[in-house]
Amino acid sequence: MNKKTLYFVASILYCSSIQAQEVPVPNAKDFLPGPPDEKTETVPYINDYLQYEWGKTERDTELGEQAKIDFLAQTANYLDAFSKVVGIELSARNTPNIYTLFDYCMTYGEKAQAKAQASFDSQRPYVKFNQKTLLPAYEEQFRKISSYPSSQAMMGWLFALMLTEVCPDKQNEVLARGYTYGTSSVISGYHWDSDTYAGCLLASALVSRLHSHTGFNAMISSAVTEYEKKSGVTNNKRSSSTSAYFTDEELPDAYKYLPAPPSNSSAHFTTDLSSYIDGKKVRSLAKGETAKQDVDASPEYFCKIFSEIVGRHLSESATPQLYKLFRTIYPNAIDATQSCKAFYQRLRPFVQLNEYTATGGTPTSDPLRYNGSYPSGHACASWLYALVMAEVAPDYEEALLNRAFQYGNGRVVTGYHWQSDVDMGRLVGAAAYARMHTKIDFMEQLELAQKEFKNASGVRGTKVDEGAEAPIYDLKGIRVNSTPSSGIYIQGNKKIMY
Repeated sequence: MNKKTLYFVASILYCSSIQAQEVPVPNAKDFLPGPPDEKTETVPYINDYLQYEWGKTERDTELGEQAKIDFLAQTANYLDAFSKVVGIELSARNTPNIYTLFDYCMTYGEKAQAKAQASFDSQRPYVKFNQKTLLPAYEEQFRKISSYPSSQAMMGWLFALMLTEVCPDKQNEVLARGYTYGTSSVISGYHWDSDTYAGCLLASALVSRLHSHTGFNAMISSAVTEYEKKSGVTNNKRSSSTSAYFTDEELPDAYKYLPAPPSNSSAHFTTDLSSYIDGKKVRSLAKGETAKQDVDASPEYFCKIFSEIVGRHLSESATPQLYKLFRTIYPNAIDATQSCKAFYQRLRPFVQLNEYTATGGTPTSDPLRYNGSYPSGHACASWLYALVMAEVAPDYEEALLNRAFQYGNGRVVTGYHWQSDVDMGRLVGAAAYARMHTKIDFMEQLELAQKEFKNASGVRGTKVDEGAEAPIYDLKGIRVNSTPSSGIYIQGNKKIMY
C-alpha cells in the first residue's frame, strides 16, 4: 500500500471517528418559516408557481443542461463542480482531506434534510400539476418526499460555505456556484423557489452546528493546509486591525455571488410589494413595536435580545469576551452588504412609494434614503450574530435563528427594506460567518467566548425595576399584551411559564 493510499485511508478513519460522536442536526421547523400556503393562493405561492413556469422554459437551454448535472447529489459530483471553480482537482485521490470534509458534510446534510422534510408537508411542483420533470427517471423516487426545503440548494450552499473557509481567495466564485444549485432545482421541476431559499438557511444553520462539534475545526484546518499546498496560495490568517476582523476587500463581495434585485415588473417584486403591504398592517401591533425596537443593530442590542433566549445576562460587563467578539464582528456585519448596495442602488420601499417608515422617517429626510436597499444590512447582521452565538451556545441555536429571522422581517414591517432585500441579507450574513473562520483572531476570541459562556453560573442578573409588572414577550421576542396562553415566556429578564 503506497503513502497516498495510506493517507487516504487514515483520513477516512478519522472522519468515521468524528462521525461516531454524532452531531444533533438543527431542527428546521423551529426557525424556518415553512412553505407558502397554496390553499389560499398567497402571493408567495403565486410567485413559486410563476418561477416553476419560468424553470420549464429553461430546460432546453444551457441552464437546463446544468440542472441535469446538479441533480446528482453525490460527493464526487459536488467535488467535480467546485473543482472547475477553484482551479484544482478536488477528489478522493488528489485532495483526500477536502474529500473527507465533503463526505462528512454530505452525511450530516442528508440527516438535516431528512429531519426537515419530515417536519413539512409540501408537494413537489411536478406532483401537484401532474407534469413531467427534467429528469423523469427519478420522479417516482421523490414523489412522496416533501419538497421543502430543497436538498440541492441546501447541499450546494453548504459546500460553498465550507469552501469559503478552505479557499477564501475563491470565495466569491464558490458562493456564486453554490447558489446556482437552487436555481437548478427549480428548473428541474423538483422544487419550488421557496424551497431553495429554505435550503440555504438550513445549510447555514448546519455549518454553525458542525463548528460547535469537537474535531470539526481540525478537519477544516487539514483541508486548508491541503488546498494551500495544491494551489500554491497562502491566505492571510491574521487580522490587520484590532477593530474588525476583515477589511472591506477581504469580505465576500455580495455583488459577485447574489442575483440582481427583482425588477419592478417581475413576480418577485409583486411578492415584495405584497409583503410591504402586509407589514404596514401590523405596525400598530406588538409585532410592529418589536420591529421598531429592532432598528438597533449594535452589539449591545444583540446581547440584550439574545439574553432573553439563552437565559443569561449578556453584556460588556457580564460577558466581556462575548461582547468583544460581537464588537469586532460589528463593522464587518455592516460592511458585508455595501458593495452590492452601492452597485444596484435599489430604492428603499419608503422612498420608492413616497411613504413614512414605522419610525417616522420620510422620503426626503431619513438618513437612509440615499443608501441602497439591496441587500439588507440589518438582516445580514442579525443572521451573522445568531450563527456566531449558536456556535457559542449550540443548545439554543433554533431559538436564536428564529429571533434573527423575525428581526430581519422587521425591516419589511418598518418600511426600510423589501422582502427580497431581507432574504438575500441573510445569505450575506451566512457567507460572512463562513469567512470569519479563516481568521485566527476570530477563532481565538470565539473560544474565549465559548469558555466564558460554559463556565458562567447560568444565573442571570435582573434589574431592580424588572419585576412582576415588566412586559411579557414570547420566545420570538414579540410582546404579549394580553394574558399569555400556556407555554414559556420572557418577563423581566427571566423565563416564566404559564
